[in-house]
Amino acid sequence: MTIAALPSQAVRAIGSTQALTDSASVVKELVDNALDAQSTSVAVEISTNTLDIIQVKDNGHGIAPVDRHLVCRRYCTSKIKDLNDLATIGGASLGFRGEALASALELSGGLTVTTRIVGEATAVSLKVGQNGEVT
Repeated sequence: MTIAALPSQAVRAIGSTQALTDSASVVKELVDNALDAQSTSVAVEISTNTLDIIQVKDNGHGIAPVDRHLVCRRYCTSKIKDLNDLATIGGASLGFRGEALASALELSGGLTVTTRIVGEATAVSLKVGQNGEVT
């Protein structure tokens, strides 16, 4: 499924006040994303002060080129398309609201997502600014 913005009805129904508040919550969300991407290997690197570098590397399926512009946009997800999908998502995904990377972006002021899908010769680094724009 491609990444798309959730309809406003779904956003209101599943909206969350939960925010990423510390390094541990950022790592948890990034590992959840890696596992949802069918990763069989996940490595975490964190700087000594737990602030400068939080990096999760995995061998998951990656983010398709057509979806990359939405990678850090709030309420953009590939897991569900509307409110009806909530009835079938249970147990199939660790996260589905499209919040993790958007929240990490708000904490950091900018981040880099490096991704590669099957068939791409090299990975692509997406630099994401505070506003969620990918450059």
